[in-house]
Amino acid sequence: MTRSSNVLGMIAPILVIVAALLFLAGCGPGDGQGLDENGNLLGQSSAGGGGGGGGAAAGASGNPNATLAWVQGNVFGGVCSQCHIGAGAPFGVNWSSETNTCANIGRTSGEMPTLSEIERSDPAASYMIWKVQGAGPNGESIAAGTARMPLNNPALPPETIQNMRDWIADGAPGC
Repeated sequence: MTRSSNVLGMIAPILVIVAALLFLAGCGPGDGQGLDENGNLLGQSSAGGGGGGGGAAAGASGNPNATLAWVQGNVFGGVCSQCHIGAGAPFGVNWSSETNTCANIGRTSGEMPTLSEIERSDPAASYMIWKVQGAGPNGESIAAGTARMPLNNPALPPETIQNMRDWIADGAPGC
């Protein structure tokens, strides 16, 4: 083996590493063109977070706030989890994280066992919606001795409840 082939053999791996670094340097953060203020592709919702909301396009409702990230950040995590948190949560209904919220889908209501806490794609059959509305879709009473949620706080605005209803109607994306 000649000295020049020896040097070439030592330099080749270094050249490969330098080329790879130069290639990766071109993969910067970008200028944000084509993204909304939340960093999502234009025309997509602002879902995201630990529960896998992931930025999917708005569902059939067309409501960009009908996402797990939105309902968790604006309702379940900020309002409901003041009481509904941990092992001691009323009726075991924990809303403190996206994972816990998703666990309530299909879970039988402790107050009204004929309904689920959240019935995927059916807000009218979701007891959580009944609780925040103070009644069922046809004026049915919530369980005797219970109150509209959030307890001892102002009722949620109609727009907020609609975002929750749309999220459920869209199939509870992110869960």
